[in-house]
Amino acid sequence: MTRFDWFIFAKAMAFQTVRGKLTCNGKPAAGVRVKLYDSDNSFLPGVVDTDDLMASGKTDSNGEYSLSGSTKEITGIEPYIAIYHDCNDGIKPCQRTFRVGVPSKYVTSGKEPKSTYEAGQLELAGKYPKEGRSCLN
Repeated sequence: MTRFDWFIFAKAMAFQTVRGKLTCNGKPAAGVRVKLYDSDNSFLPGVVDTDDLMASGKTDSNGEYSLSGSTKEITGIEPYIAIYHDCNDGIKPCQRTFRVGVPSKYVTSGKEPKSTYEAGQLELAGKYPKEGRSCLN
């Protein structure tokens, strides 16, 4: 068995479920794009590994979302929620975006998620650390 074969063999399935609510100026933020990613920081020299999209959806009329996703990784996953919105954005191009990290204790292995990360209610009107803009979401 080569090293490459060992890496493929060693990959394990990891699952994640997240849930939360988004508001804009205190009102439900409906139709906001929410994505669940696994952050991939390659440990192999010279290898660029993009983050894995595990799930994607939009908030409902109450501003609520629920996403479940999975991915196969050699090491544990480092999930985060990416939120793309136009709250208090005027006519600027693209969308405001920021990330919310998911604690590793909510990541489960096996055939289905065993716990749900409750992200709670987030107000989109304010500015978040490391907030940016995205035209491709």
